[in-house]
Amino acid sequence: MGISKTEISLRRLLSAAPNQQNQSKLMHYVATLREQLEQLSEEKTPQGLPRVTKAKVNEYYEKIEAVASRIAAQVPDTEVSDANFAKDSTNDSSPKVEDDTRSPTSPQLRRRIVPANSKEQSYDADLSKPIKLDTAAQAHIDRNRKLQEDLTDEMVVLARQLKERSQMISQSVQNTEKIFDSTE
Repeated sequence: MGISKTEISLRRLLSAAPNQQNQSKLMHYVATLREQLEQLSEEKTPQGLPRVTKAKVNEYYEKIEAVASRIAAQVPDTEVSDANFAKDSTNDSSPKVEDDTRSPTSPQLRRRIVPANSKEQSYDADLSKPIKLDTAAQAHIDRNRKLQEDLTDEMVVLARQLKERSQMISQSVQNTEKIFDSTE
C-alpha cells in the first residue's frame, strides 16, 4: 500500500512547520494541516479499508496540535510603537515606522518608512482570528487547488512515461551494441 499525495503533503508541511518563523504563515500551516488530516482520515483503499491507521492519524493530530500550541505560546520578540518615534521626531513631516503592535515582527522583513502626515487608512488585522472568505473566494481557492492537484497528477504521469521511454531507449541501445559486437 503506497502513500497518498495528501499524506506526502501533510508530512512535508509538518516537517517545515518547526522552521517557520512567520506566525501568520504558521497559522495557515495549522489550518492546512488540519484540513489535510481530515482528508487523509477519510481516504479509503480500493478494498474499502482506511488508507491510514487510527494510530497514525492520532500521531499526526498530536504533531499538529504541538505546532498549534507553539502559535499560542509564541509572543512577539520586538514591538515598536509609534509613540517612541513621535518622541524622537522634531517636526510632523519626519518619517516614522509604520507598525501594528498586534502583529509579530520578523527579522527578515524591513519596516516601511512613511511620512508622519500620511493620510492613508490603516486596517486593523487580528491575525489570531481565521479569515472569513465569501463563496466566490472559496470557490476560486478550491478551483486552484484542484488545478494544482491535476497538474501534479499529470506531472507524475509524464515522469512515468519519460522513465519508461528512457528505459526503452537504453534497452534499444544495449541491443544495438550487442548486434554490432556480434557482427564484428
